[in-house]
Amino acid sequence: MSRTKKMSLFLVFTLIFGVIAYFHESRVGKWIDTEVYEFIYASESFITTALMLGFTQVGEVLTMVILSLIMITILMLYKLKFHTLFLIVAMLASSILIPVTKNSFDRERPSLLRLIDITGFSFPSGHAMGSTIFFGSLGIIIKNSGMRSKGVLYALCAFFILMISSSRVYLGVHYPTDVIAGIVAGTMVVLVATMIFHKKLDSVRITG
Repeated sequence: MSRTKKMSLFLVFTLIFGVIAYFHESRVGKWIDTEVYEFIYASESFITTALMLGFTQVGEVLTMVILSLIMITILMLYKLKFHTLFLIVAMLASSILIPVTKNSFDRERPSLLRLIDITGFSFPSGHAMGSTIFFGSLGIIIKNSGMRSKGVLYALCAFFILMISSSRVYLGVHYPTDVIAGIVAGTMVVLVATMIFHKKLDSVRITG
């Protein structure tokens, strides 16, 4: 994808994030939150709760750090310095932007039907944003590889983003608009990282 197309996508996602940020406390935003929350929570059960707790643990800071270090080690073993730097830059951006955006919008978390105790602000979802940045970056690395079954790997990355993000709504610690905004913001970070390393990631291919 050309740098111009990446920039165009970035602007589109910036606009989407801006719209969500502006309207998330409005009547429309609250209606979306209510409808999506009721749809997700309709599947409430012991098994579903256990699964959602598992997925939300995958999106925790410590887990993301461990997964990032594992991927960085693998990339370094393959001597893929630009891929390594790409992932480092993306995850460092995640660690900076998540607290900055949360404190900027200062939105309180939902208070009803909360299944876990948690502190901090709600908008955007750090789990959604962090998982989108990590698994989105992983998807970019997969794209620039010679690995087989890329479609399956892309689907796995998307699956983890979706489940980690959904778990935050199911567990009652985020509004749906928080999660949507987190995914959009995470996508923006990945796009910026790919623009920084434009063509560098294409220069060396991972095989296997």
